[in-house]
Amino acid sequence: MKIKTLLALLAAGSLTAGAQSQGYLDGIDYYRAGQYENARSILSRTLNDSNTDKAVANYYLGQVYLNQDKPTEAKSAFEAGIAANAECPYNYVGLGALDLRNGNESAAQANFKKAQSLAKKNTEIPVDIARAYYSADPVKYAKEITKNLDKARKDSKYSEPAVFMLEGDMLLAERKFGEAAAMYEQAINAEAGNPEGYVKYANSYFFVNPDFAIQKLQEFVSANPNSALAQRELAEKYYENNQWTKAAEQYGKYINNPNHFADDEARYTVLLYAGQKYGESLKIAQNLLASHPDNMGMQRMVMLNKDAMEDYKGAIEAGKLLFEKNPASSRNFNDYLTLGRAYMNDGQDSLSVVVLTEGIKAFPDKKDLYGVLSTAYSQMRNHPEAAETYAKFISMSEDVPASEYFDAARRYMNASISTYESDPARSADYAQKGVEMIDLCIAGAQPVPVLYQQKGRLVVAANGRKPNQTAAEAYQKELELLNENPENMTTSAGLAMYREAYQVLNSYYKEIGDKDKAAETFQKYQDVTTALQNLSK
Repeated sequence: MKIKTLLALLAAGSLTAGAQSQGYLDGIDYYRAGQYENARSILSRTLNDSNTDKAVANYYLGQVYLNQDKPTEAKSAFEAGIAANAECPYNYVGLGALDLRNGNESAAQANFKKAQSLAKKNTEIPVDIARAYYSADPVKYAKEITKNLDKARKDSKYSEPAVFMLEGDMLLAERKFGEAAAMYEQAINAEAGNPEGYVKYANSYFFVNPDFAIQKLQEFVSANPNSALAQRELAEKYYENNQWTKAAEQYGKYINNPNHFADDEARYTVLLYAGQKYGESLKIAQNLLASHPDNMGMQRMVMLNKDAMEDYKGAIEAGKLLFEKNPASSRNFNDYLTLGRAYMNDGQDSLSVVVLTEGIKAFPDKKDLYGVLSTAYSQMRNHPEAAETYAKFISMSEDVPASEYFDAARRYMNASISTYESDPARSADYAQKGVEMIDLCIAGAQPVPVLYQQKGRLVVAANGRKPNQTAAEAYQKELELLNENPENMTTSAGLAMYREAYQVLNSYYKEIGDKDKAAETFQKYQDVTTALQNLSK
C-alpha cells in the first residue's frame, strides 16, 4: 500500500513526553505560521505552565479563535489576557480586531489607541493592528493598513520582520508565490531566528525548488533546536519530498518534544514501517494502543508490522480485533488483503478465502485482492477457482507482465488436470484458456524453453490428452531453444525437458504414421533417459 495512502487512513494516537520544548512559545510560532489548530492545542495545553506569560498566550489563543470563527471564545481569551496583565498591549489589539468583525469601528479604534499607548516602542503592535484591519476587510481598510505598516517601518527603521510577514501573506493571498517568498526571505534577513519566515518561505518555495526549501528549514532547525515547529516542518518537508528515511529520522527527534502532536506519532509509526523497521514501529503502535485501545490506525499498524515480521498468528489476532472493533465502512482494502494473506500464510486457507471474498465485495476494483485470493484457492487445491480468479486479476490491468500470463497458464493447467477425471470437456476448456494465456506470454517474453513446454502441455490437454501438430510445433521449438545451450544436456532439469519433448513427439509421429520420425524420437528419448539415470547414480 502506498505510504501516503496509509498515512491518510490513520487515526490519532496518544502523546508522550520527553526532551525540551519552548513551551507556549511553540504555540505562538504555530499561530504565526498559519497553523491554527496546532497553535490552539499547544497554547491551551501550556496556558497554566509556570513559565507561560498568560497575557501573551491568551492573546495568541484569542487570535486562533478569531481565525477559527469563534468570537465568543476569542473574547474570553482576550479578556483573560487583560486580567493577567492589563499593561500588556496585545489583548487590546485582539479586542479591536473583534470589534471590527462586529462592525464597531469606533470601539476598535479606541482599543487600538489603548494598545499603542502601552507599547510606544513595540513596532510589532502597529503591524498587528494592520493585520486586524486586513482580516476584517482589506479593501475597505486599505488606508488604515498602509498607515500602520508605514508607522512600523519608520519606527523600526525598516527592520520589523512582522511587516515583511504581513506583506508576504497579502501577496500569497493573491497567489503571487515568488513575490511572497521574497518578503518572507526579508523577514528572515531582518530576524535570523524568525520561525514563521522560514516556514512560510519553505511552503511558498517548496513547489519551485524543494531542495532549497528544505535547506532553509535545516538552517532554521540548527538555529532553533528546541522549536517544535522547526523540527516538525523539516520532517514534513522530507516527507512531502518522498525522502522517507530522513523524514523518519527527523520525526524520531521531533516526537521527543513535549509539544508534538498525536498525528505525528502515528505518522512516525508509518515511516518506520515503510523503512522496514518493523519492531520499532510495532512498539510505538502498541504504546499508543495502551492509552487509546480504540485507535483503529494503531490497530492497523500492529497488524501490518506483525505480518511483515512473519508473526502471522499475531497479525491475525490484531486483524480480528480491527475487524471486530470497527465498522465495515471504516476498513480499507489493505485491511482485507493483509488479514487474508496472514490467514493464508498461517495455513488457514479457508478463512483466507472468506476474508478476501468479503474484501472483493467491498472493493471490487482492487486487483491485489484477486491475486492473493487466487493463491489461497491454489493452496486449497481448488484449482478451477484459482485459475478463474487469477484471470480476473489479469483482466484488471492494461499492461500485463508476461510473467502474469505465465502464472495464469500454469493455473489453468492445474485446473485442467484436477477436472479431467470428473469432467473431460470442462478440463479441455480450462486447457484451451491456458493456451490463450501462454500465447500472450510468448508474445511479450524472451523465448525460453519452459514457455514452449508449457504450451505443448496445454495443447495436449485441450486436445483430449492427444498431441497434435500445434503441440508438436511447441515441443520442437522447445528443443531448438534447449539445443542453444549445451549445458542443458548435462543437468537433470535440462534432460527431463528433453525427455518429455521426445516422448510427446514420438507419440505424435506414431499417431500420424511417420515411422522414421517416430523411430528417431524414440531413440533420442531412450538416450536422454539413460543420461538421466547415469546422472542420478
